[in-house]
Amino acid sequence: MTQPTEIILANLGAPAKPEEVRPFLKNLFNDPDIFHFPFGKTGQSFFSSLISTFRAPKSQKYYNAIGGGSPLHKNTLTQAEKLKRSLYSQGNYRIRVAQRYWNPFISEIAEEVRQDGGQKIILLPLFPHYSTTSTLSIVNEWKRVAADLPEPQIIERFYSEPLYIDACAEQINKTLKEFSNQPHILFSAHSIPVQRIVEGDPYEKEIVDNMELIMANLGLDVSYSLCYQSKVGPIKWLKPTVESEIDRLVAKGINHVLIFPISFVSEHLETLYELDIQKRDYALTHGIHEYRRAATVQDSDLFIQALAKVILEKTS
Repeated sequence: MTQPTEIILANLGAPAKPEEVRPFLKNLFNDPDIFHFPFGKTGQSFFSSLISTFRAPKSQKYYNAIGGGSPLHKNTLTQAEKLKRSLYSQGNYRIRVAQRYWNPFISEIAEEVRQDGGQKIILLPLFPHYSTTSTLSIVNEWKRVAADLPEPQIIERFYSEPLYIDACAEQINKTLKEFSNQPHILFSAHSIPVQRIVEGDPYEKEIVDNMELIMANLGLDVSYSLCYQSKVGPIKWLKPTVESEIDRLVAKGINHVLIFPISFVSEHLETLYELDIQKRDYALTHGIHEYRRAATVQDSDLFIQALAKVILEKTS
């Protein structure tokens, strides 16, 4: 029997219960691909411990507001299971789920592949758009912990895959039916530091391209715009923020808003708390009459088909 092609679905990960919040944050802030602290590895370890300890109580309150933990890993496992079924008749594939900052860690999954003698590997970071703050962090960590394994084929982006565009449009169309008036469509992406864009990170351009592809697919004569969320720290991040864009829309007389989290494929803290609670409260107290969020693509059939298609294109 031929050796299966190993498919590694990789995500950042998230705490599933309150006691996991601080160590998860420690791992996040200890990532040298995202946060640069002085004094080398010693400084990285010291400052990541300090910041995670300081931020953990507030973050735990946020997670408590959505049930105590994030459904991200559970959602990714469901995506993996559906993808396995989708690829079953297409060849010999083995699907594994890895996470950057929480269990199962990328290093653990690399060891499983090593023990099973994997020779063909496809690394698929579950980020539609390429960024040095997400995709590259996954890739670099794989290289650090799996240097002895065969070099993987990497799927760096999939935002322009037509089936993925269909999946996004499907979620938006479902939510459009819930509105009493035609809403403005507000796309929200996770922000990244402006300096990364200056240094050549293509994330902002890919987000804009993705938005235009989705709107073309929808074929609607409606207003739309882009904003950014989840800023961390005092440096300059991509703007406008959700709040400033809501203020702009209200000033123009727009008070019905459908928000779509364009940079996420699973539900987690940034959607369930930040958009559904924080930003919703802000919108409804600052002039928006109707605010609804379209769900992420999660394990929709169209999204799974999109993942299967980009994987098969890599192995054909």
